[in-house]
Order: sequence, then structure tokens, then C-alpha cells
Amino acid sequence: MYHNLTILTNENEYRQFYINYYCNTDITTHYGIKVSFKSDQFEHAFFSSKSRHKKDKSIFNLERAKRITWIKKVLEDQDVPIYQGWDSKKRIHDATRRVALVTPDGYVVVIRFIKENHARFVTAYLIDNPSVLKKIQSGPLADFQ
Repeated sequence: MYHNLTILTNENEYRQFYINYYCNTDITTHYGIKVSFKSDQFEHAFFSSKSRHKKDKSIFNLERAKRITWIKKVLEDQDVPIYQGWDSKKRIHDATRRVALVTPDGYVVVIRFIKENHARFVTAYLIDNPSVLKKIQSGPLADFQ
């Protein structure tokens, strides 16, 4: 396993942990990008949809939440490959997004640049479909590598 799991009692405890651990400070990636976190990203990062097609983010995802501290660890880990992100609306790779992938666990952290050296956290998740892993790995590596 990539890192220790964080075991808390309920959704509200995870939400408060996220706010205290991430939203009140910036994290700097190993390649020098400051990453900020907004409290309203909690739902996007730690909820999942009943159906992949609906994308309703209606179910608290405990497996994602247990990996809450992995986000920082991934962003600071110089051994994690960094890929360009995917813009699903335009259906192209987007150099303003970064996808950091941890293997063999298949944990993904996505950030989006808002300025040259400043990004915002978008989401993090554990890959549950091998085709998603193949898609990420088939994309271009981020240009700073």
C-alpha cells in the first residue's frame, strides 16, 4: 500500500480533517508548484456517483476518504509520474491539468493550473477500472519531466 490509511468516524470528521489539513495551507509539489485547496472541492474528491453515466456525486466514498492524506504525499513525491490531464468536454489532453499517478495502487491526484506556478486541487481517486489506468498512462507526460 502506498501510504497509511486515515480512519475517522464519519463524513463530517473527514470534511473537517480536509479543511484543517488542506484548505488552511498551500502545498508545494516536488516540482515547485503551489497547490491550493478549496473547501467546496470536498464533495468532488470524496463522493462518487451511483452510476458512472449520471455523475451525480451523491454517495460519500469511504475508500477515497481513507486515502485523504495521500493527496499531499503524492504531490510531494518525486517518484510519481506526472501526466497531462484530460479535458472530457473537448476530448483532448490539457497541459493546464496534471494527473499524478501512484502505482501499483492506482491512486490519482488531479490539479489544474490557475497561474504559472499556482494550481488548484481538483480531485483524487483510486482507479477502479483497468482501462482508466491505460488511458492515463497512454497520455503525454507533463512537459517539465
